[in-house]
Amino acid sequence: MKKSFSILFFCFLLIGLINISKGQTEKSFPAIEKEVETAFQKSIKAAETLDVPKLINVVDDSQHAGFISNGTYFSDFDELANILKSREQDSVKQTITVQKKKITVLADNIALVTASGLTKIEINGGNPFDINFFWTFVYMKINNEWKVIQSHQSSK
Repeated sequence: MKKSFSILFFCFLLIGLINISKGQTEKSFPAIEKEVETAFQKSIKAAETLDVPKLINVVDDSQHAGFISNGTYFSDFDELANILKSREQDSVKQTITVQKKKITVLADNIALVTASGLTKIEINGGNPFDINFFWTFVYMKINNEWKVIQSHQSSK
């Protein structure tokens, strides 16, 4: 009886240790990462061509998670969308170069994208200028599409 109990106890201990070690390894979700990368690249292209309707279309504000842009918090995406629309006619062109990016899959339907890089902007009647940016986007798969539900964007 003691021997059976010892063997059973050892098996439970071994299974627990194996599960703990698996839980602490970084898991890879290549299919989800690829889908999120595709959605992120579409956003970049829309931003470079200043296609505000496409930029607005990649966002789903149904979670009411909020959006931060250069230190200003927007509880409603419509406020931020109106700012984008108002700036649309002033800008001529922008080129976005992502220098660092990481996609972290948090669940089958949630992913985090952090990125930093450089934006070169040309404005009507003004001199071109460069901006370093830092972004964080939370993507959620809604109706089989990856949508931004929360974001942080800052520049220096």
